[in-house]
Amino acid sequence: MYILSAVAKNRQNVFYPRNSNAVVNKATNSGSSVQYGSPGESDGMGKARLVEQVCDYIRENVSSSLTLEDLEKKFSVRGYTIQRWFKDIMGISPRKYMEELRIHKLKNNLKNGEPMPMAIYNTGYRSQSWLYEDSLSKLGMVPSAYRKGGAGETIYFLTGICALGAIIVAETEQGICAVSMGDSEESLERSLRKEFNRADLQRSEKARKRLDSLLEYFNGQRLNLPVALQGTDFQQRVWAAIASIPYGETRSYNEIAEMIGKPKSFRAVANACGANHVPLVIPCHRVVRKDGSLGGYALGLDRKKYLLEMEKKNSSNR
Repeated sequence: MYILSAVAKNRQNVFYPRNSNAVVNKATNSGSSVQYGSPGESDGMGKARLVEQVCDYIRENVSSSLTLEDLEKKFSVRGYTIQRWFKDIMGISPRKYMEELRIHKLKNNLKNGEPMPMAIYNTGYRSQSWLYEDSLSKLGMVPSAYRKGGAGETIYFLTGICALGAIIVAETEQGICAVSMGDSEESLERSLRKEFNRADLQRSEKARKRLDSLLEYFNGQRLNLPVALQGTDFQQRVWAAIASIPYGETRSYNEIAEMIGKPKSFRAVANACGANHVPLVIPCHRVVRKDGSLGGYALGLDRKKYLLEMEKKNSSNR
């Protein structure tokens, strides 16, 4: 559950629609074309079903050079309609979605020990230039360092015990890059070391100030700490909006989508919450469903419920 500014975790930061396989099977086995609705449709199942199937099709053909024209031929829907509907629901374009999938695949290829040219070729690209032009935004570090498990990178970390169990914080010189909670300090450290087995991971008092701040949070202290997170433009906007939610308050996924100017992208907002690897610092626990129910939380719903109740109690005491 870690993502580092200089050492990005091998995780796919994209939304996978629920029940998409069932939708595809229904479409392909029915013997008739799927009706998505008219190009002017602004809402409803037709739009959602199309986007679900486009996501599936892109994932199945991630190594191919798909274009909007290809999607138009596949789904018999105009390319500009696919593009508009996809961005409305996902918050990113089909091309950007494919890029995210390819980065995920490349990370797996590199971790499996494939040589750089082969790893890139098997990802679907025929040139290394696309990666090296902006490797920090794609991998979080230069490709050779990522393939070597973070070799050459220095990460300072400390563990402790908080009201919700064990907690770990890790940071680079740029800021906090990982926060997680679990059953034991040992398991959290093992997870960090396993993920970045070639990085210079140091249990160090250099991270003491950050850990103390997180522990004080459970005593009512507000957090205002520097972070070092890599993410897409959409994710960065979502995280910034979440960081603006006042202590003791909540916002719905729909409200966050409206805050960033993408009112129909609430599903993508939920996905961006799941891609946040510095919980507490970026308080994604303050984002709930429209009906007030908790929704999801990577660290567990029991912890989310505790954090919300704790903040509400502390706010009322001030």
